[in-house]
Amino acid sequence: EAHIGINGEANLDFLNSPLTIPEMTLPYTTLTTPQVKDFSLWEKTGLKKFLKTTKQSFDLSVKAQYKKNKDKYSIPHPLDVFCLFINQNINSFNRHFEKVRDKALDVFTKSYDQAKIKFDKDKVEKSLNKQARTFQIPGYTIPVVSIEVSPFTVEMSTFSYEIPQEISTPNFTIPGSGFYVPSYKLVLPLLELPGLHVPGNLLKLSLPDFKVLSTPNNILIPAMGNITYDFSFKSSVITLNTNAGLYNQSDIVAHFLTSSSSVIDALQYKFEGTSRLTRKRGLKLATALSLSNKFVEGNHDSTISITKKNMEASVMTTAKVQIPILRMNFKQELNGNTKSKPTVSSSIELQYDFNSSKLSSTATGAVDHKFRLESLTSYFSIESSTKGDIKGLVLSREYSGTIASEASTYLNSKSTRSSVKLQGASKVDDIW
Repeated sequence: EAHIGINGEANLDFLNSPLTIPEMTLPYTTLTTPQVKDFSLWEKTGLKKFLKTTKQSFDLSVKAQYKKNKDKYSIPHPLDVFCLFINQNINSFNRHFEKVRDKALDVFTKSYDQAKIKFDKDKVEKSLNKQARTFQIPGYTIPVVSIEVSPFTVEMSTFSYEIPQEISTPNFTIPGSGFYVPSYKLVLPLLELPGLHVPGNLLKLSLPDFKVLSTPNNILIPAMGNITYDFSFKSSVITLNTNAGLYNQSDIVAHFLTSSSSVIDALQYKFEGTSRLTRKRGLKLATALSLSNKFVEGNHDSTISITKKNMEASVMTTAKVQIPILRMNFKQELNGNTKSKPTVSSSIELQYDFNSSKLSSTATGAVDHKFRLESLTSYFSIESSTKGDIKGLVLSREYSGTIASEASTYLNSKSTRSSVKLQGASKVDDIW
């Protein structure tokens, strides 16, 4: 909610002070303005009749409010179809993964077994063809320090000369210290390929399952709430009030009302409008407007209805003008529907009365126009007629006239026919 309020006062007493303007000659010309003496802006310009008093005040107020609506609109979305698509493809990929897994394990196991068989075969053959070799290193004494190193041996495997099978380390004694290191024998294991065992659980290796969570299939959007607007302006001359609102209930309704009250009759008016949208059994939009003033009055009503089987529309407008020299009435109707066949009909009526004593002229007359259209897949028809008359006085001479016209057209798959009729007459005193 928002609210704004402003008020103020104004003193216009200075307008009562008389003004005196001396006679002046306009620069660069020979024109001279007359002298103005004791001229009052308040009285001579008409402000006294319009404002009534020099003590002016005003009060302005603006208020806007929005009220939330508890209703919500549900919009479906296809996320469940998207999730189902993903789930189906994940399952297909899982099946393909299992096939590749089984083939890869089978190829790896067979290749390893063949390599092991070949390796064992070569090792046995070399063991039979070659005897184990033993290298013996004699004992020696390290000079200077007089350390005696005993003989030691290195036995090589028949399978390879690079990898020794057994090594005997020498023993030695450090003289004078009594420190003695005995001989050690190091036996290295033979190089063998172990047997490959594939666990049964490995065949159960698979990708995780994809599970679609339970998600809502609709998106909820809050419905529009109610909006109201109020405007007020008050002064010593005129008071204005405006109210507008948009209401979202069982029907969507828009309404506004503006009016004024004033010491001057011409400034008083009332303008009101309402529009309603109904969503039961189709769509229906109804609008009503009305205007009232001392000189002008008018009304407008329209309805548009749309259902699965039919569309219908109607519009009616009336207006009335009343000023000192002119009085006029206007009426217009428009109707259309598609119940049995598309049909549109329209009528316009105008009546007027003009009277001006200053121009020594008068005019009184009327105009009537009608139009009708029908259409089907088999034919097309249009009818139109206009009638008008006028009677009055111009410069003390009477005159009168009439006019009438009719036109029609019919068209189908076999023939076409049209007709036009026009009549007119006029008369002016002492002329024709």
